[in-house]
Amino acid sequence: MSGTAVAGKYADLLRRPAVARTFVPALIGRLAYGVLPLSLLFTVQHATGSFSTAATAMALNGLASLSMPVKSRAIDRYGQRLIIPLITAIMVAVLVAAAAMARTHVTGAVPWLATGLAVGLASPPLGPSMRAQWRALVPKEAIASAYSLDAVGEETLYLVGPMIASGIFAVAPAYAALVICVGLLGVGAAGLATSAAAGATPNLGQQRMARGPLRHTPFLRLLLVMGAVGGVTATIYTVTAARALAAGHPSLAGLADAGVAVGSVTGGLLWGRLQPTWSAGRSLSRLLTLIGTAALIASAVNPYWLFAAALAAGGLAISPIYVVAYQSSDKLVAPAEVTEASTWVNTVTNLGISMGGAASGFLVSHGNARAPGWAGAMLALALAAAIGLANYRQRMRAETPHSRHRQ
Repeated sequence: MSGTAVAGKYADLLRRPAVARTFVPALIGRLAYGVLPLSLLFTVQHATGSFSTAATAMALNGLASLSMPVKSRAIDRYGQRLIIPLITAIMVAVLVAAAAMARTHVTGAVPWLATGLAVGLASPPLGPSMRAQWRALVPKEAIASAYSLDAVGEETLYLVGPMIASGIFAVAPAYAALVICVGLLGVGAAGLATSAAAGATPNLGQQRMARGPLRHTPFLRLLLVMGAVGGVTATIYTVTAARALAAGHPSLAGLADAGVAVGSVTGGLLWGRLQPTWSAGRSLSRLLTLIGTAALIASAVNPYWLFAAALAAGGLAISPIYVVAYQSSDKLVAPAEVTEASTWVNTVTNLGISMGGAASGFLVSHGNARAPGWAGAMLALALAAAIGLANYRQRMRAETPHSRHRQ
C-alpha cells in the first residue's frame, strides 16, 4: 500500500461535512494535555523551590483525573453544548489562578497542592467528547478510520506537547505555559460545543443505572484488558530509560521513546486504512502478541539501537489497540453511555500505566535494567494467550448447537 493511498483515505474523511471544523479545534484543545504536565510541574517547583512538592502536586493531579468518567457521564446526560463549556470555564479559572499565584510569588505548599488537585478535577474530557462526535460525523463503516485518525492525532500531541512546553520555558517562565493552555482549551471547547454533532438530544432514560457502563460484564472485561495494556506500556517506557542509563547514554532514551511513538502513529494509520475484519478479541490477541514478541526480542538483544528498533516495531500495535478498545466499548454499552465508556477505557489504562510504572521501578531497583522488559513481554503474551483461549471457547460454544442439530 502506498503512502499516498493512506493519506488519501484520511483526506476523504476530513473532507466530510463538519469533520475538519470539529476535529482540528478539538486537537488544538487536546494539545493542552501534552503541554500541561511539564508546565504545571515546573510552575510548582519554581514557586515553592521544592521538587518534592511539585511531584506531590502532580500525583494529586493524576489522582483527581479519576473524576473524568463522572464528567463524561454528565456530558452523556446533559449534552456537550452545556457541559463542555461549563467544565472548561472552571478549568480556565483554575489555570489563571495558578498563573496569578506564580506571578505573585505564592510559595506555600498547601495552595499548590490544592491547585494540582483542582486542575485534575476541572480538566474537561475533550478526547472522549470528540470520539462521541465521530459517531455522528461519519458513517458506521468509516468509524475505524476515524478512531485511527483520532488515536494517531492524540499520540502525536503527547509527543509534540512536551517539546512545545520546553520551548516556552526557554523564553518565558513556566507559568506562561499555563496561560497558553487556557487558550488551547478554549479553542477545543468552542470547536466541540458549536459542532453540529454536539446538538444530539441526550437519552436520559438509559442513564438511570448508578453504575452506568460498569454494569456490563463484557465491558468490565475490556477494562481489565486495557488496564493490563497500560501496565505493558509502562514497562516499555521504563525499560528505555533504564537501559539507556545502564549504557551510560541517558539521551538515547528519548530517541527510543520517539521511535515507539512513530511506530504507534504508523500502526494507527495503517490500521485505519486496512480495517481488518477480525473480531475484537482476535484483534487484541494478535496485537498483544506483536507487542509481547517485540518486547521479548528487545529484552534479549544487546546493542541499544537494535533494542530500540524492536520496541518501535512493537509500537505498531499501540494505537490499533486503542482503536479496537474504543470500537468495542461502543458496542458493549448503551448508546447514551458511550462518552463515559470511552473515558473509562482511558482512565483504567492510565491506572495500569501508573501501577506498571511503579512495578517497573521496583524491578529495576531489585533486579536489573532488563527486568521490566521481560515482565512486560510475559504480561502481553500471557494476556494474548488468555484472550485467544477465551475466543476459542466462545466459538466452540457457539458452534455446539449447530453440531447437535446436524446430528
